[in-house]
Amino acid sequence: MESNLESNLESNLESNLESNLESNVESNLESNLESNVESNLESNLDSILESNLE
Repeated sequence: MESNLESNLESNLESNLESNLESNVESNLESNLESNVESNLESNLDSILESNLE
């Protein structure tokens, strides 16, 4: 009985860790991409505006 409990616990833990890792990686990639795109667009726009004012 204890063996089955340990086995199930280990299996569930591993499954949850993999699932959470995958979810977190995907979420972080999407968030970072969105943030970087927005930041780069703002920076490029500022740079273009500055150069046109010179």
